[in-house]
Amino acid sequence: MSAWICKRLRAETGASSVELLVFFPLLMLIILITVQVALSWYGHEVAISTARETVRIVRDGGTAPAQVAQAEADGARYATRVGSGRALTDVDVHVDIDGDEARVTVTGASMDIVAGLAPGIEASVTAPIETFREDT
Repeated sequence: MSAWICKRLRAETGASSVELLVFFPLLMLIILITVQVALSWYGHEVAISTARETVRIVRDGGTAPAQVAQAEADGARYATRVGSGRALTDVDVHVDIDGDEARVTVTGASMDIVAGLAPGIEASVTAPIETFREDT
């Protein structure tokens, strides 16, 4: 009986199951991190696109407080429309007018696979405000 037990213990039957049990969590972690990086990249692309669109609206639409507030609201709607409402959540569009330049900052959170692991996203665009200058 003892020889049979020693022979059975030396056999490699079931070794692949043990290897799978050890490496499967690592494989899943790598896959989840890869997908999370892709979702964060997509959220950043939506944020930068929103900032560009909002700064374009501000450049052409005026710098009065009501117009700036409207541009911020339009930017938030744009982010929801472009990202299907899920790519960038908790969107905050902020317009800052400094002299003849407009700076738009878009912040939010990307989609996450495991709750709380998605990084925050911030994108900013600065552009000159278009002004009419008479010929001299």
